Amino acid sequence: MTTDSQTPPKGAREQAANPWQTWRILLLANAFSLVGNYVQNLALPLWVLSVTGSYSATGITFAVGTLPVVLCAPLAGRIVDRFNRLAVFIACEGICALLVLILIVGVRAESLVVVYVISALLKAVGSAAVPAVQAMLKERLSPDETRPVIARFEMVFGMTMSLGPLVGAALSAGIGIEGALWANCASFVASGLLAMLLRPSRTGARGPKAPSTEKQPRTRLEPLRWSALSPLLRRVALAEASYFLFLGAEVVIALAVFQETVGVAAAAVYQTLTGIGWIAGSSLVVRRFNRQPLVIWTGAAISAAATAALAFSGQSWSWVAVVLVGLLGGTGNVMIAGATTVVYQAAASNEIIGRIFAFRRGLLNLFMTASYVAIPLMGDLTNHPAPVLLVAGLVNLVITTWLLLPHLRARTGEGSD
Repeated sequence: MTTDSQTPPKGAREQAANPWQTWRILLLANAFSLVGNYVQNLALPLWVLSVTGSYSATGITFAVGTLPVVLCAPLAGRIVDRFNRLAVFIACEGICALLVLILIVGVRAESLVVVYVISALLKAVGSAAVPAVQAMLKERLSPDETRPVIARFEMVFGMTMSLGPLVGAALSAGIGIEGALWANCASFVASGLLAMLLRPSRTGARGPKAPSTEKQPRTRLEPLRWSALSPLLRRVALAEASYFLFLGAEVVIALAVFQETVGVAAAAVYQTLTGIGWIAGSSLVVRRFNRQPLVIWTGAAISAAATAALAFSGQSWSWVAVVLVGLLGGTGNVMIAGATTVVYQAAASNEIIGRIFAFRRGLLNLFMTASYVAIPLMGDLTNHPAPVLLVAGLVNLVITTWLLLPHLRARTGEGSD
């Protein structure tokens, strides 16, 4: 597996002295894009539920947010690796802003077809924006900078996860669903404008010898091969996939349990606490510790503890369970996702980074969709959803231990194990 471990050229070192042009503007642009998504992500399904009264229609709204990412992942990765990554990100933000405008028209007409189609297109376009951000970080950061900068990106993700649903709920209650949609549209515009302030990466998309304009040679992209990836990356990818397969439905089952005790109001509180846990895990663990396999395993253990808190919660301490499951779930999630991102950044070469992250996002959405169907279904069949989730958390911990055991005592190197 090749890595980008060469000494950065003089131009790259000069650029590294200006973190605003290196990554901070990108951090702000990504933050605007994310907060708009979270403002809309909860508000739109709740609007569909209020208009139709159908849980099936509401479920379809969630489904159209995951399946397009799975289907578009191969094309999105090739676009990111083939073309100017900064231009791809700006174009995605602009297209998404236009799509939200169409979505507003569909909401005014109460057309579910328009809502479903535009929601799917938003996720399809976004499937290229996310790997484009990671690819730009690969171009702009030295190996020593990668982990702390990624931790900051994960902290911002946690903040948007916490604030977005609350802002969306407030706008929906005060103005209506259109208020949340306009906020999302504005966030895409702001994100694109901020990204335009970034200078092109001096290292280029293909390494130090690439031209400073970030244009990539129109050469044929070699296909990705699983066997060509480093053993550590393969095991880490499978461990993360296991988490989303077994615990991707944690939110659904948690809300089902809370609905019987504290009520649906726990949804916003739970989401906010998850974001707080995400921020804490990013700053206290991902940013500080460099033994990624151990961080991932610990995240799986914490997630198992969160499922245990949910399974053994009772009427007498149900709000305590909301707090514990939210904080522990968010902390465990970011420890897995953040440490995995560090491994991907270190182990994937610049030439394939876009396809790697697009493949990762598509794979995780596929497993999360399967989890949304399988785990709640088993909970319905057994009439005990929380214990089903408890078993899923323990199984995930066992699988993660088996996958990462050879690396738990090894320090992650620059693209090797």
